[in-house]
Amino acid sequence: MASGIPAAAAKHMTTFFDDDFYRPPAPTLAGLMFPARSKLTVRGFTLAMTPAEQRWRQIISASQGERETCLLTLAMPNLWNLFDQPKPVSFVEVDGRQRTHRFDYLAEFKGGGRVAIAVKPLELARKLNFKASLQAIKRDLPVGFADKVVLVTERERHRAEVQNAELLNFFRRRPDQDADAVVADLIDRLFNEIRISELVEKSGLGARAFRAAFRAIYVRKLNADTRELITINSIVAPRREGP
Repeated sequence: MASGIPAAAAKHMTTFFDDDFYRPPAPTLAGLMFPARSKLTVRGFTLAMTPAEQRWRQIISASQGERETCLLTLAMPNLWNLFDQPKPVSFVEVDGRQRTHRFDYLAEFKGGGRVAIAVKPLELARKLNFKASLQAIKRDLPVGFADKVVLVTERERHRAEVQNAELLNFFRRRPDQDADAVVADLIDRLFNEIRISELVEKSGLGARAFRAAFRAIYVRKLNADTRELITINSIVAPRREGP
């Protein structure tokens, strides 16, 4: 049966999916999936591209606390890869019972270090005496699973820092190598502190330069206080490597 599509058009349509026009994000690598409808979890995901993969991937979270922790981890300049809901580990609890625990995230860093991250509300962590459990988990970790285990509560997540990390993730989804190069050149010629607005003006690139300066902070080209909201009026300084 004829499709009704001109042969010339059909010839070009067959190559549509070969073009680098759009690549859907890879699915999550999580070892545990949460029900779409659950009274116990608030499931969501963050799109992220790690240096190890160089492709956008979904990273799931079961709470707002997990999502914020994910964003903060992705913002770390030395992060190499991030795995959500890695395989569970067995351990002997402080009461002597055999149990299993699944960390919320497993972060790999460029130096080779691996950190297992548990996210819990502070009140719940205290009620469960989770710090003691975490020490038991650390003691019984399989060789090579992680070098360090950490508990992240709302106390470790600074509000402005989270907002900056979320904005960074958004700006990373719109890469602009030309703007990054222009701003990097301006940074190389800096000797003192400067407002981001001045960098933007010198670049002549408007909002593109603001986004580039923002990204430059998180690749350690610019120093800034990330516990304050980063705005056009933020003061930054060139980062100089020590001797």
